[in-house]
Amino acid sequence: MDLDPEPNAEDVQAMAKTLIHWLDVVETSELLREVGILPRSKDKVDKTYDRRGQAFAKHALPAQIVRLKSEAPMASLHIFSEVYDNGFLRADPWRWWFAWLSLEMISEAGPDPEGKHMRHFLRDSEAHPLTDETATRWLACNPLRVRYWNRRIERDFILAQTHHSADSANVAVKAEHHLALALRKPVEVLKDALLEEAAEVSGALTMRLNERVRRNMKAQARPKAHR
Repeated sequence: MDLDPEPNAEDVQAMAKTLIHWLDVVETSELLREVGILPRSKDKVDKTYDRRGQAFAKHALPAQIVRLKSEAPMASLHIFSEVYDNGFLRADPWRWWFAWLSLEMISEAGPDPEGKHMRHFLRDSEAHPLTDETATRWLACNPLRVRYWNRRIERDFILAQTHHSADSANVAVKAEHHLALALRKPVEVLKDALLEEAAEVSGALTMRLNERVRRNMKAQARPKAHR
């Protein structure tokens, strides 16, 4: 039985760099000035912009708006499939922002199947510091996240009630910790939730990149037909 070839890190990094080329990244503030939500000039009084859109723009969008270029190949749609829809959360500006940062990280540091690179980057980066404002903007962009993370708190609460069971002692201790944190510092829970979603996006992209590289390797290894 022929086994699928195992992609090496360099090939995955090269594929990530190729995919970054098909992303259009624009500063959110520049785009909002272009569409008339923010004033076009800082030096002059501009009364032509629409103030009504500022609430969403200022309190729900990431620092950069990331979009897939119209000329991107069809294969890229498959790689970004979990960004578009992971079965619960569909694509929004934050998931595309996560995808862009993930590809940058993968191209520099290699595959990120568990999202560890992404977690560390968002938690420790000076360029994209994870602040209370970042977490609340992330939550505000998609109401489904409120339902999703409320369910997680409910799950932790149920697990915490089982702490007398020896079989689930370790799980319950962890659940009690998360529940106490949720009740004491809800913004910290949001930060953890944001990091988890970003890590999931990075892991999904790593999986798809591996699949694409493996497919390319199999195609190259296939013997050419003799004429």
